[in-house]
Amino acid sequence: SLGVSNFGVHHLEALVKLGLEKPSVNQIQIHPWHQNNDIVYYCRENDITIVGYSPLAKAKKITDETLVEIAQKLSKSPAQILIRWSVQHGFITIPKTSQVSRLELNADVFNWSIPDEDMKKLDALSDQPWSCTWDPTKNSLEEAGFE
Repeated sequence: SLGVSNFGVHHLEALVKLGLEKPSVNQIQIHPWHQNNDIVYYCRENDITIVGYSPLAKAKKITDETLVEIAQKLSKSPAQILIRWSVQHGFITIPKTSQVSRLELNADVFNWSIPDEDMKKLDALSDQPWSCTWDPTKNSLEEAGFE
């Protein structure tokens, strides 16, 4: 099986066009402010598993008003809300932490769920796009050095 990282729809389509193996996994940055809906749709339609990195948006959005409001309502941490958002969307997610206490909190996201109305509020954060870094899913294969 082939796994890729940061492949946009045009990258995935280029693999097919070149007659190469379809990937089983595409690892992309994904969180409420960077939802990559076009890539998610394509991957789901083509049976490609999505692994999301930076689900906590590098902690840059941890004080977002909507996020904090939902976290307080559910008696969870903002990080737990972000990880659970990914889980509820069916993404495999890779949160990063170097602290054991946070690791335990990050793992406590499976025995509860975010109500639909709050998921909609989190989904609406895509109207305020923000990326942890440059977005490599936007580059073409030619720009990356492939012919």
